[in-house]
Amino acid sequence: MPTPTVPQDVYQRHEREWQVLREAIAKTQKSDKEAKKKIEIPQDRPQWDFKHKHQ
Repeated sequence: MPTPTVPQDVYQRHEREWQVLREAIAKTQKSDKEAKKKIEIPQDRPQWDFKHKHQ
């Protein structure tokens, strides 16, 4: 018994949909990385020392 196959037009339509999704995900990840770069805390800023206890 032969293996059932998907018609070519259906396969191509789904391939196009997946490609659009992959491009959207890549664009979102790129913009997220750029946004994080803008928010980063400068390294020359003093950091809090939470281990120090006031007496």
